[in-house]
Amino acid sequence: MLARSVRVIGLPIRRGFAAAAAPAAQGSADQLRLTFASPYTALYNNANVKQVDVPTLAGVVGVLANHVPTIGVLKPGVVQVTDMDGKVSKYFVSSGTLSMNIDGSCQVLAEEAIQVDAIDETAARTALEAAQRAQNEGSEKDRAEAGIRAEVADALLKAVGGAH
Repeated sequence: MLARSVRVIGLPIRRGFAAAAAPAAQGSADQLRLTFASPYTALYNNANVKQVDVPTLAGVVGVLANHVPTIGVLKPGVVQVTDMDGKVSKYFVSSGTLSMNIDGSCQVLAEEAIQVDAIDETAARTALEAAQRAQNEGSEKDRAEAGIRAEVADALLKAVGGAH
């Protein structure tokens, strides 16, 4: 539909395949350079890692070195970062973006990010119950916001329980 509309107004359309990833400017080609941050903190700043698994609206995306360039929208869930020694670190994210670039760098920018071990399960359960009650009250906007809070609280509880 969009392609047809663009053609009608006279703009050229060019489709093609993604180019191969450029050689990494730092580190080796077998390393993924990760920047993972929220507005409050940078968890990784251009760090060499083996893999990052990111929850997106399209499903969980596993990113390795030289991954095809891509972008994605984060959904509430767990980001797993595997360092070069195989150690896995887990962080809960509420929303944000994923960007894998042609130069081999990857950015995960989260609105909120917290280590899974720091999640207060009782507080998450209380937030879920309150959000579920609020989904039946107030204006349409209030109900929609309560639905978002419920989705995030549910994902927090799944993160604490190990499912993601």
